[in-house]
Amino acid sequence: MSAVFVLREVFGFDYDEIAGAVGKSVATARQVAHRAREHVAARRKRFEPAGPAKTARITEQFMAAVTTGDMEGLLSLLAPDVIWTADSGGKVIAVRRPVMGAEKVAALLLGIFRADTRIESVNCNNTPTLVACSGDHLEGVFLAEVVGGKITHFYATRNPDKLLALAAPRQISR
Repeated sequence: MSAVFVLREVFGFDYDEIAGAVGKSVATARQVAHRAREHVAARRKRFEPAGPAKTARITEQFMAAVTTGDMEGLLSLLAPDVIWTADSGGKVIAVRRPVMGAEKVAALLLGIFRADTRIESVNCNNTPTLVACSGDHLEGVFLAEVVGGKITHFYATRNPDKLLALAAPRQISR
């Protein structure tokens, strides 16, 4: 169930693609995604996500803390039950299961964002998003979800195939 949900909700795959990937029918993939969304909604906290300005401010504070190795500053920005979810497609090193808890996520972050890593904040889907590069190599894209003034979730994409899509110029048409 979680694979269908992640492929649909996080990465925006079509149901045809998801069905082929998980070996189910399109109708089954739709139903599994529907049930997973209901399950997630039932467990979601009753806080509204922070607005774009507050999210941008917290993202900037996060960048300052992580690039200087400020563990206390980083922990002050993370919710106690923060979750780190990553996708590497099995092609680069990434955690295979979600990492939960502020201390564990903070340690992971300080390990990923080394002194030689360049971090930039960009706008992705109208949300401040972090892009990490090592030299000219794109290491990953990291979206931080902010709720109640704290970072509650990180969604990391490190799969090189998916990162290639970011480098390709897009043309919007009707």
